Amino acid sequence: MNLLPLRAVLVMFVLASVACADFDQEKAKLCNQFPERCGDADGSMGDWTGGALNVTIDYSGFTRGCVTVTATDSGNVKNTSSLSVAIPAKTPGTVSVAVFGKKSWGRALSVTTQLRESDCSGTLVGDPQEMKAQVPEEGTRDVPFTVRAIDLDGDRFFSSADAEGVVSGTDCRDDDPAVNPKATEVCNGRDDNCTLGESDATDKKTWYTDADGDGYGSPQVEACVQPAGAVDRGGDCNDNDAQVRPERAEFRCDGKDDNCNGMSDEDFSVDSDCKDELKCAGKIACASTPSQTTCARLPSENPVVWYVDGDGDGFKGQDVGVGCEAPVAGAVTQSEDCDESSVYVRNGLAEVCDRLDNNCSGAVDEGCGTLAWTTEAGVGGTADVTAIARYDEGRKAWMVGPNKLVHFDSTTGPSGTVTSYTHSSCLGNWKAGWASADGRVFAVGDSGKITTRLPNSDLNCFTSTVPGSASMTTLYGITGIEQFGVGATVYAVASNGKIFKWREPYSPTNENLTEFGSVPDNLRAVASAGSEGSLLAVGVDANNKAVAYRYDTASSSWMPDLQGGAFGGLLKGIHVTDSRFAYAAGDNGLVLKRSGGVWTSLPTVFEPNGVTRAAIRDVLAFSEKGIYVATSEGRIHFYDGSAWTTAYSGANPLSSLDGPSPTRIVAAGESGTVVNFRAPAPVP
Repeated sequence: MNLLPLRAVLVMFVLASVACADFDQEKAKLCNQFPERCGDADGSMGDWTGGALNVTIDYSGFTRGCVTVTATDSGNVKNTSSLSVAIPAKTPGTVSVAVFGKKSWGRALSVTTQLRESDCSGTLVGDPQEMKAQVPEEGTRDVPFTVRAIDLDGDRFFSSADAEGVVSGTDCRDDDPAVNPKATEVCNGRDDNCTLGESDATDKKTWYTDADGDGYGSPQVEACVQPAGAVDRGGDCNDNDAQVRPERAEFRCDGKDDNCNGMSDEDFSVDSDCKDELKCAGKIACASTPSQTTCARLPSENPVVWYVDGDGDGFKGQDVGVGCEAPVAGAVTQSEDCDESSVYVRNGLAEVCDRLDNNCSGAVDEGCGTLAWTTEAGVGGTADVTAIARYDEGRKAWMVGPNKLVHFDSTTGPSGTVTSYTHSSCLGNWKAGWASADGRVFAVGDSGKITTRLPNSDLNCFTSTVPGSASMTTLYGITGIEQFGVGATVYAVASNGKIFKWREPYSPTNENLTEFGSVPDNLRAVASAGSEGSLLAVGVDANNKAVAYRYDTASSSWMPDLQGGAFGGLLKGIHVTDSRFAYAAGDNGLVLKRSGGVWTSLPTVFEPNGVTRAAIRDVLAFSEKGIYVATSEGRIHFYDGSAWTTAYSGANPLSSLDGPSPTRIVAAGESGTVVNFRAPAPVP
């Protein structure tokens, strides 16, 4: 019998390698190894038949592998046995398996072979081959099989290429021994272990799905190559909001973690102590606007109204706001003054007969009778009075008009003393006048003329003309500002929009009489509250709309304060009560109030018929509830904060109003008419 390169014996479930051709000897060896399988105690082969199948497998194309041979009893498939035979490291070659018969088996067998890669624990490859064979009574019968597989790179794994007659293995790249099913998969751009591409690589990078495109992602994905829509930075705690991501400031106060650091609103000092806009204690909390915080007031904090002294009478009643702390120094929480627009009204003040609620009782002029006015005609002659200016607490006054300059002194007797200055230097078509505390008068008029004098026995007045084209300049308004120890400085306005300033000394050379600014409108009146910063000039524009200008000390210029055609009519008079309030009046019953830098209109002034709009020539104010106007119809109207009433009605037109207090008022006008009001004493 021919010896084969490799011989194996397959008997029932017992297998062994053999190296001789003597089957009796092989049987004896098997009996010695497995005595329970032998029929006789002397080692004879009582349970085995004498014949055998010689299964041979010719192989080529690879050097390492294994063949599993299975014998199955065709008559009883439960009788089956298998043997795996390793293929030696050479090619081509042959391996053999001896299949002995057994008395309990039938002789008709089904023999199958199945190839494994690498070794006998390797993967089954290819389809199993099957042959039917009869075990001979004696001797052997060859059962030949042939198998061909390709392992070009010698890595013990067969090529997976599908070719006729060649067993397809699991090696997806048979030209590279580093690529095979047992290789470790790494990220190198190839499938090292021929399974799942690089998805099972051991060194995959970690990526993060970035759904909102902010450069940070979650959840994580492992892959060799960056997947679409993934980034290399994770930790995004809200991947549906591109504004929320790590490594940024907490930008919203919303109770959420905006920078994914495990904290919420840490940059907003939530719950820290604070004070709200009313200076009330609270705790910082998130506002309805996400990027902002608010100071949530503590329940124990209750804001109140605070008051200050706005009119300078020493009593506080001007509302400066609500809060838990004083918004300004010195504010109090109990009002002491019911009218902060007037120094003539406050709590505890005695009531006088002046049309004001002086004592804040809610009533006006308690105990007072009719408030009478006295009228005198032809004071200082029958020439018209265009302006009257009082001084010395109203006991003395100057009256000016066409070629009229008259001084009145009520302190010299029951009828007082009237002095007219008729020297040619004192004559002019005077349109307006103003008197200083020391009794000096200043009057202005046509052709740019301006004059001044004291109430003394000198005949002459000091008269000059403003610089520029004086003949084309008509001065309609004048006011003055006094400083302690310094002579008065006066300011005059002209119909051509020019403003002039005259300061002491009032020298003949006129070096102190200068132009103080210019505006493009017709100016008719000017006033102040005692400082250049409170100077206001009023008039009318080319469209017959009321205008006002304010002197700005910062820029040393006149700034528009009322323009744009909001109110129609020529403004002819103005009274500045203090830095907060001013009142202007003029044609068509127009009266304007300036408060907080804003001009608003008061109710229109009508004549008693309720139809004719009053032609107002001057205005005098002592309170928001105490305003007087004089009209060309010869009337004086009074405004009490809600409506106008007629306080005086005469026959001659009135052009000027003045008075140091609401208890002493004077008006003057046509034919030297002078109307006086002096408050009577209340009845006890």
